[in-house]
Amino acid sequence: MITYDNAVKNKDFLASESIYSYFAEYNVLSPDDLQSLKQKFIKQEKGYMTLNHNNKTSYMAYYPLKINDWIMCYNIDTDVAQESYTFIIYAEYLLFALFVFALVILLFTIYKVNNKHQKRLLEFTRIDALTGIKNKETLQNEISTYLKNDSSQQLGALFMIDVDNFKTVNDLNGHVIGDEVLKNFGSILKESFTVEDIVGRAGGDEFIVFVKDIQEHGNAINRAQEICQKIRNIEIDNFKGTISCSIGIAFYPEHGTTFKGLYNLADQALYQTKNQGRNGYTCYTK
Repeated sequence: MITYDNAVKNKDFLASESIYSYFAEYNVLSPDDLQSLKQKFIKQEKGYMTLNHNNKTSYMAYYPLKINDWIMCYNIDTDVAQESYTFIIYAEYLLFALFVFALVILLFTIYKVNNKHQKRLLEFTRIDALTGIKNKETLQNEISTYLKNDSSQQLGALFMIDVDNFKTVNDLNGHVIGDEVLKNFGSILKESFTVEDIVGRAGGDEFIVFVKDIQEHGNAINRAQEICQKIRNIEIDNFKGTISCSIGIAFYPEHGTTFKGLYNLADQALYQTKNQGRNGYTCYTK
């Protein structure tokens, strides 16, 4: 033995005339294994063998030094070797756990990003691209759902709002400025009503607003007057002519309890406003 590490400094060392005598004397190797080891040493081969002594096993690795037929042997108890291997296994488990954790985080992040993206796409399908308020389908669905599920029967109002002489506006100013007029309409309506109200563009120059709790008829009239004034005050560079709107109002549940019923009656009130010269409002009356 040339040297040993601190792990075995308190152990008893057994002496013998040679390594072969040691293996034979203490029954460390069987006769067949000992003969096999001799042949490998003679042939200057490298490898390892399992040794047994007093019911304790160890590994012996051997490697030829290529100098004067010397062979270096290294012996380590199996329990010590297994401890190192166990550490490697634990490290592998830890690495695997970290990988799984990172994978879960990655998948969760992808899910959140994808979910957010889907919500944005869904929102885009519900919004009128030009004005930024709800489109016709969303308007109808949300108002119909509210009317169907409402049990309070609190006073509501459906406003139908048209741009006056919109064809003339486009003819005089072009469609680009015409689109600016519609955008201004959308902004004014969004600012004039609360987030609880349903505001949208039904198509062309037609807008619809449903106020869920108007409280009293006079509030609807005040709101219509306010909208008409704000529309008249729209300022667009190089605009030719005037900007105004016509409004028709039907009340829920007084005039109807369905979207279609309220829409038809508000439409009748709207055309009454137009027949009276536009630039104003009319509340439906039976």
